[in-house]
Amino acid sequence: MSLRELHLGLGANLDDPASTLADAIEAIGRVPGWSVAAVSPLYRTRPVGFADQPDFYNAAVALRAELAEDPAAAAVEVLVACKRLEALFGRVATFRNGPRRLDIDIIAMGDAAVIQPRPRGTESDTDDRPLVVPHPSAQERLFVLAPLADIAPHLRAPGWRGTARELRDAQARIEGEGAVQRLGAWDERARRWV
Repeated sequence: MSLRELHLGLGANLDDPASTLADAIEAIGRVPGWSVAAVSPLYRTRPVGFADQPDFYNAAVALRAELAEDPAAAAVEVLVACKRLEALFGRVATFRNGPRRLDIDIIAMGDAAVIQPRPRGTESDTDDRPLVVPHPSAQERLFVLAPLADIAPHLRAPGWRGTARELRDAQARIEGEGAVQRLGAWDERARRWV
């Protein structure tokens, strides 16, 4: 086992997304061997892909996690834990980019670069996409980059063409300032955004 830096992206747009995300952060902090190091502000963002749905609420979390030495095994560990949490919060498989109660994505895992088959049961049977870390679309999605840049502005994951802050600024020029709206900062004592 080794201690790894880990960045997760969280999103939700059903029921009470802000409460769901706050509760999910609590649950992430209770995963054995994981410790929450930082929580981003909360953002409201326009849906990507399938536009006919409620806006998403998004955040990013930085963790220190005890994981397998092998990067591929570590990525699978994280994926399985994230999928368990999504199920715990009532996520039901719908369609790609559709509405969801909770979505947790691995944005980056330190300096690890992984392309690995997903274990059975971590995606729908019709989706045979590999597990890719860092997340293959993160550097092109403002809803990921805005919260990530708040907690890890200098993060430069393997294969990225800039830091989280540089990528956020470039993507904001493409998507426009209205694509994300900052709603509030994380209050560690209250365990909620204020």
